[in-house]
Amino acid sequence: MAGLSCTAHPSSVEDARRRFRERVLLSPVAGRFRASLMLNDCGCDGCEHALPSIEGAAIDTSERQVAGVRFRDSGRTYYVNPEGIDLDSSDWVVVDTARGAELAQVVIAPQQVIAALLDGDVRSVIRRATDEDLASAEERRAMEGDALRTFAAMARDLNLPMKPISADYSFDGARLTINFASNGRVDFRELVRQLARHFGCRIELHQVGPRDEARLLGGLGRCGRPLCCSTWLPQFADVSMTMAKVQDLSPNPEKLSGVCGRLLCCLSFEQEQYREARTRLPRLGQEVMTEQGQGYVHSLQILKETVTVRLENGESVTLEPSEITVLAGPGRDVRNRRRRPRRDSSNAE
Repeated sequence: MAGLSCTAHPSSVEDARRRFRERVLLSPVAGRFRASLMLNDCGCDGCEHALPSIEGAAIDTSERQVAGVRFRDSGRTYYVNPEGIDLDSSDWVVVDTARGAELAQVVIAPQQVIAALLDGDVRSVIRRATDEDLASAEERRAMEGDALRTFAAMARDLNLPMKPISADYSFDGARLTINFASNGRVDFRELVRQLARHFGCRIELHQVGPRDEARLLGGLGRCGRPLCCSTWLPQFADVSMTMAKVQDLSPNPEKLSGVCGRLLCCLSFEQEQYREARTRLPRLGQEVMTEQGQGYVHSLQILKETVTVRLENGESVTLEPSEITVLAGPGRDVRNRRRRPRRDSSNAE
């Protein structure tokens, strides 16, 4: 499919990621990782050129030193205060969060960033993680499989329609978070009490949707590559069937759905490029004049930026936009226009 070609070439994948970051920056719901994704014409991150230009408004351009950390491999990147600790990319640190101390990995080394670009509170790094911290985290990770099996057995005994997805222990092991999937609302109060008695810690159950289920479980997409949401995609893209129409893809949702059963996130990667390419092409159904004669636009080859014109004599020719002249005004969809009989077809008497 044309809209999925970005998965076939590594360079195209990088371009798609760059375009997605740019759309995230313009989104009003962008998270506090916005500054780490900032792309500017000058090529730097977080300078005054990244700030929006507001006439008559004074913008605070003071800077502060922050570092980017990630709590999960497929999670978002958050800015934290390094507190003067010398950190490098890939270092492990203990970060103060709203839910207590958590283990995180540095993905962006400390750097100066415009303070106005940071959203929300910037948490602090408590200390650099020690070998004991990493060993304890690995032990708790090994226990997550047993926690899921215990959860599934207890849910089955209570006749609760709950599908276990993933389990995650907190840094200190005082909290166990279990993600599950279900078709409807589930009363799991008794299950939480039994789990708390069994594990001796605080239990949190989170019901997740199909997209989050695919992100947590991982897998391979239609392109044969690991799922974007489980590898590098910081947040789910907004996709719709309108994007498939713009990219001239099949309107069949089954062909455009991922392993989660929802529309593919990669439909949004090339949306702007398709939209821009369409502005350089005539619309379907428009009357045009060519060297071969008059006709109308029968189909578009968006990636090639060529147009197939159905002539008055019934023949079809493929031309460049520069080789045709639009005669009519706003185009009509060829599906809504009256079909013209071919001149060379025999009419039944």
